[in-house]
Amino acid sequence: MSNVRSEPLKSAAPPAQSKPRGGLFALAIVLFVFGAIGWIAGGKYTVEGWIVALNMFGRWIGVDAAIPVPRGWVLVGAVLISGVVYSRVELLALRNTVHRMPSFWISWTLIFLTDVGSTFFGVVTPTADAAPIFHQLASTWPLAALWALILTVMPEYLILSGIRLFKR
Repeated sequence: MSNVRSEPLKSAAPPAQSKPRGGLFALAIVLFVFGAIGWIAGGKYTVEGWIVALNMFGRWIGVDAAIPVPRGWVLVGAVLISGVVYSRVELLALRNTVHRMPSFWISWTLIFLTDVGSTFFGVVTPTADAAPIFHQLASTWPLAALWALILTVMPEYLILSGIRLFKR
């Protein structure tokens, strides 16, 4: 007599993915918040840097008028618009469908360099009422370049890392 039974196979559902709990949830929030703060700071420098660069270009071609640096809600709106546009284009590099297109990489490189460059211009030209540390940072170009690169790359990375932890 055989000890083997015959039963139909049951399909087991995969274990349910749970949301991050405890420490992971707190880490996700911290990453997202610090990323958002850095994203806003980088966007402020980007907008101010574009104004500086456009004014330099205007002087170079002989235009005497200067574009004023926006303040208040106009600055907030400009930060949000430029930040969304830059982030949207820069994050396209994460998609596999566009990696084979040379025109994408040429455009992406141009966008990335203008983002870092305009952020750098914003960092090296602090406003008169900026904290002393920002004036010191602006006076040391290698540090200003590093700060501009960090403000360009790190916020999106932190935000995406926080979102990935929420999805786990």
